[in-house]
Amino acid sequence: MAQSVGGIPVEAWRGFEGRDRLEAWRANVGEPVALDLAPPARATGVARLAILSWNLWIGRGRLGEVIARVRHVTSAPLVVLAQEAFRTDPSVPRRRGVRRAAGGFPPRMIPRTDIVDLARELRLNLRYVPSMRNGAGPSDRGNAILSELPLADVRAFELPFVLQRRVPMVATLALPTGPLHLVSAHFDPRGPAGAAVVGGAGRARQAEHLLGRLAGDLVVLGADLNLSRGKRERAWRLLADAGFATGVPPARHSWRHTFHALPRLVLDYLLLRDRTRQVSAARVERLDEHPRDRGATVFGSDHHPLLAQLELDGAGTIR
Repeated sequence: MAQSVGGIPVEAWRGFEGRDRLEAWRANVGEPVALDLAPPARATGVARLAILSWNLWIGRGRLGEVIARVRHVTSAPLVVLAQEAFRTDPSVPRRRGVRRAAGGFPPRMIPRTDIVDLARELRLNLRYVPSMRNGAGPSDRGNAILSELPLADVRAFELPFVLQRRVPMVATLALPTGPLHLVSAHFDPRGPAGAAVVGGAGRARQAEHLLGRLAGDLVVLGADLNLSRGKRERAWRLLADAGFATGVPPARHSWRHTFHALPRLVLDYLLLRDRTRQVSAARVERLDEHPRDRGATVFGSDHHPLLAQLELDGAGTIR
């Protein structure tokens, strides 16, 4: 069952046994946000596209600074696939209903960027769907898509419950080569202690559910997949079998992690599925704040941003 809230349909997950295990999580968050703020533009003449994917660490990542950096690198239209985007809004209940149905949140005062405020400041189209509340305060976090191009056919759906409520979002760009489906997602890092579905098994179920709801020949997935065991996880094999590739650092690349804290692991991915060979070139790079990857954070986050640059001339080779 899908309910349209804030103009974005959100499909509920009712659990493997048919029980609604996420009702309290839904009641703890505010409404989705749909804003069209970018200057009028059409994607029919677009030959290149820049796609940024980043876990914002509950709004601590300085996304505006990173966007400015990307715009110095390329003039291609920009799309941002964000995870752990932070939002405070009157639609978020002032008091949380159930404590266990809220995400953990550090009590100390840390500067955070509200994703709605940033979209207004930069005049970007925004689609935001909250996944969970941030502790006791009236704010929430979730997945977001920001774009300089019009976003169509936006929808969201809950993943199978493992540790916390997770809600990926899908939107479509009308490109000259055909529709490009954009996905922002975030899998659980672990499962509850003593549960039958933990860690890798839970992420595999989430991956299977995600793939069952992704149609289309041209899809870009930007996600914090939390694959602590990398390609050895079943979730990765499911994505690879479904045609997703590119965006994983090969041996020649100098970076071996995207999670900046310890243990340093590759948790973040920008993956492309191009069944009809509409993309002639796809290059993914990790963005570093310090040239030697030093410092406690990366542009304020504990994750590195990933930037993909796509060429859409249809020549038929990906490198």
